[in-house]
Amino acid sequence: MFVLLHIWKKSHDVKKKIPDIKCTLKDALNMSFLGDVKVFFTVLFTGFSGKPNAMSLLRGIIIVNAEWAARLVLFDDEEVKRAFRFTMGHEMTHQSGDYTFLEAFTKDRRFVNWVNEVHADYGGAQLAFDGNINNALLSVRYKKQDFQVDKDSQTHPSWRHREGYLKAGVFDMDLIKRIAGDAGCDNKALIDKVCNYFVPIKLRYE
Repeated sequence: MFVLLHIWKKSHDVKKKIPDIKCTLKDALNMSFLGDVKVFFTVLFTGFSGKPNAMSLLRGIIIVNAEWAARLVLFDDEEVKRAFRFTMGHEMTHQSGDYTFLEAFTKDRRFVNWVNEVHADYGGAQLAFDGNINNALLSVRYKKQDFQVDKDSQTHPSWRHREGYLKAGVFDMDLIKRIAGDAGCDNKALIDKVCNYFVPIKLRYE
């Protein structure tokens, strides 16, 4: 109900007619790599935010906000579809591959958070685009344009950093150590554990 309200409001803002919402969103989720994972469009967590967002909070469930639903329905173009596909690949990688670390609000925690996000970007490129780095970069740039201020946070590196990490082309020990330096983490034991946890991912340019 509230997702429909958000789509209706945005349709008035952008002066576009609303097509068949159910069919459009069903088509948008037609991705074989989603498997049995359930994807729900909702206003929970982000409310009526104008920034597209998705979250993988529970195993087997991905939450997608109403803004993504509105853009998929009202802007049926390749740019939106590509960025959404990358987002789903990113969240699917979170579903299966995050490094678990229970400490909070420290540089060590920030390092682990950042590595998980960058790993999900690489995994997203692998799942969504068969490793095509160009499509991943275009998707990151699409999402970046919604942020007037692009900055690092405790949970995510900035879009500028994420784009730079993707451009490296390989998610490996060297990139993880680079992320550690950017995140201000000098815990060698933790860095080594994280390096040994992840399998390298190599992307390709086309």
